[in-house]
Amino acid sequence: MNPIAKNLKTLRELYDYTQDYVADYLGISQNTYSLMERGETKITIDRLEHLSGLYKMDIADLLKFNDTAIIHNLNDNKGVGICTQEVTVNNGLLEEERQSLYKIIEKLEEENGRLIKIIEELTAKPQ
Repeated sequence: MNPIAKNLKTLRELYDYTQDYVADYLGISQNTYSLMERGETKITIDRLEHLSGLYKMDIADLLKFNDTAIIHNLNDNKGVGICTQEVTVNNGLLEEERQSLYKIIEKLEEENGRLIKIIEELTAKPQ
């Protein structure tokens, strides 16, 4: 597997994205994205720019075969703890973040429901 393809797969897995999700983000089919990730098709500059936006990192970091840089970038962008020289991905931290986000979403949904009720009460016609 070529270095760029390996980085694409590593990032996708670290962000817990599916190939379908990334392909949809790029406006291509899942099969085309799969070929890119396996290194069986060339990746255009335009697609690299889109991917750099998705992963919030420079194109240069996408091009470098450097797992350490990728994981540091991921940590910087997600607010996860600092990595050591021996870089290991702590799936527990990623799962903990995911659960925290689910709780935030749940609270926002509750607040949304409360606001909808208030709007309905304010816009209700008096009988």
